Amino acid sequence: MRIVSDNVQLIHPSLHGAVTRKDAPPIITAITKCVASGIHAIDLNIGPMGTQDPTVIPYLLDVVRSVTPLPLFIDSPHAEAARQALDTGHPDIHVNGFSLQPRRLDAFLPLMVAHEQAHFVGYLLTEAGAVPTAQDGRLQVAAALFTAVGARGAHLLDRLIVDPVVVPLLWDEGAFQALEVIRTLRALDELAGRPVQSMAGLSNLTSGKVPETKRRLMEHTYIPLLAEAGLDYILMNTNRKESLRAVHAANLLTGGLPFSWEALPTETP
Repeated sequence: MRIVSDNVQLIHPSLHGAVTRKDAPPIITAITKCVASGIHAIDLNIGPMGTQDPTVIPYLLDVVRSVTPLPLFIDSPHAEAARQALDTGHPDIHVNGFSLQPRRLDAFLPLMVAHEQAHFVGYLLTEAGAVPTAQDGRLQVAAALFTAVGARGAHLLDRLIVDPVVVPLLWDEGAFQALEVIRTLRALDELAGRPVQSMAGLSNLTSGKVPETKRRLMEHTYIPLLAEAGLDYILMNTNRKESLRAVHAANLLTGGLPFSWEALPTETP
């Protein structure tokens, strides 16, 4: 599993203000902290930023790229924000994401066709934006998503990253859905008839008012299940160092390489 930090939330007042003012140091500090965690990519949760001032997103990406060449996921429900990021020409810019909701599908698929280097995250949500409860529902949505993307070109499926949508355990049937996500991940390749990339948001699992010790326990329990199911990208809070170590340990067990105790970090940077 490749670790994608979800710590850069531009709805946070300090970061939002820094980007709006084009004040680089706070942005650089946030990105540097993420990179120091030993991650593989960064999710930039942009939200609605860029829909009013078209200079904001290019500026943000210039600053981030001054710190790291790591892949970046542009996390916004607005296709215009994704377009602005992709049009900068910076390498390894991906989009997070779209779904079968008609307005989002119609807005994001043309970007996927036009930008041949970018990967796009597709959520397993119904056309109405609902989360299917059971595996069968998620797989029906996945099949429809494969059809919609493949209709624009079968090669586009190579750049699709499926997110089966982890929901909070506090939801009704939250624990049941957590296991249905695992079952869905295991079935995606067979359903598509080809290897399918996948991403899951670990932080969603324990969102809400949860004691920190219990939050950590459930994350550490769920991480190896995601790894064994073949998850490719794990989107997570990289300030939780023990969870990072759990990901590294799970990768050692499931990565197909000879095991080495030396490869397991005793402390996460």
